[in-house]
Amino acid sequence: MCQWRQELLCTISRHFGHDPESKFRLLILNSTFIQPSYPKATLSVSASHFGEVGYKFWMANYMEITDLIQDKIFSVSEFNQFVNDIVTPLRVTVEGEISDFRVSQNKFVWFNLKDNNESLNCFSLTYRIRQPLEDGMKIKIFGYPKIFGRSGKFSFQVEKIEISGEGSLKRAFELLKTKLKKEGVFSENRKRPLPRFPEKIGLITSEQAAAYTDFIRQINSRMGGLTIIFTPVAVQGEKAVPEILAAFEYFNSVKEKPDVLVLTRGGGSLEDLKEFNSEEVVRAVFSSKIPVVVGIGHERDVSLAELAADKRASTPTHAAQLLVPKSENLISEINQTIADQRQIVGCRLEALGYKLNTQTSLLRETILEKFSVIKSARQKFQFEFSMLSDKLQRYKNRNGSLRKLLHSLGPKDILRRGYSIVRKSGKIIRQAGDVKINDELEIEFHKGTISSVVRGLKNL
Repeated sequence: MCQWRQELLCTISRHFGHDPESKFRLLILNSTFIQPSYPKATLSVSASHFGEVGYKFWMANYMEITDLIQDKIFSVSEFNQFVNDIVTPLRVTVEGEISDFRVSQNKFVWFNLKDNNESLNCFSLTYRIRQPLEDGMKIKIFGYPKIFGRSGKFSFQVEKIEISGEGSLKRAFELLKTKLKKEGVFSENRKRPLPRFPEKIGLITSEQAAAYTDFIRQINSRMGGLTIIFTPVAVQGEKAVPEILAAFEYFNSVKEKPDVLVLTRGGGSLEDLKEFNSEEVVRAVFSSKIPVVVGIGHERDVSLAELAADKRASTPTHAAQLLVPKSENLISEINQTIADQRQIVGCRLEALGYKLNTQTSLLRETILEKFSVIKSARQKFQFEFSMLSDKLQRYKNRNGSLRKLLHSLGPKDILRRGYSIVRKSGKIIRQAGDVKINDELEIEFHKGTISSVVRGLKNL
């Protein structure tokens, strides 16, 4: 450590005890601004710019500290280091209007923050920018000033940004809404129905908020026996977004998940509701594995978290009404459903009876018509069968006559009448010229056969 810096820290140590380096840092952290003034590079501070402890220290030891540095000749590196040692531990908030906003390599962000008189060069990284920004927006930046040694350029290192001013908040709201709408975050097609009778409800809200009391009172007045798992969160301020995100992560990671989640709070201005319009909360609602109801009390404008929810409730009380019906209303609804079903069943039975009678009559007519057809076919069959029988009998009679005629013309019947058949070597002889003298013949009679020899031939 250089001698002049060591001497400065020794001076601080005499007033703050041991560990002068950390005490020096503590002093700086209690301040909000230290401004070099000229001549002699002395330091001037005021109570409005400095924490109470730092103010008292600098006022009590002003001359001693300035004596340490007034005759010091700094190198450029030493001076930049000296200034950064003083200003870098500061965490300050600056409000102004954005100008010359630009992003490089999707990583580095530069812009100027200006008021009516002057401008402040600012630098940040894209992962720290959690809302759409553009020139003309009024914002608050949180961070610390720093001199970059190599370039010697003074810049404000932005750690966090908040939109301020109603107009800027509305513009940021519209920019983010347009972006998320293009991604389908608000699409009705992806929204899930709420469970008809949830048994376990996860509630995310502030324990001190009226929204908590209203929701619990409404649930208890409507139906008992439900399990409500309450995760208290801040719904406004620095802690709100991380606590809401942690609640969603918890409910979506537990083994026995609730049937539905409720994110709710009371009403407020656009400034009050900016956590419910933050991209992180909207995406947590959108990506939840559990159906989500978002309700904000009595607000004319709808937050982005409500648009991303599976169901929007107009108030915390309305959220409870959406999830749980009144027991008496449920009983009345059941009775009405029973009556409606009885009427429906009666109407259906009446319609079925009429349909049955109609179909029975049609069936009877169809059967009688078929019987008539069958009877007519039977009579026709009987007639044709009778005609066929007569024809068959005539064929039989004729066949008998033909058989007799054929039988009478047969060789056996002819032989019976005294004729004979003459054969020569098994061949029938039809005339005398077919034989010769001494030919052996065989003569067949009706009864019996004789053999003969030809002795003579006549009338050839």
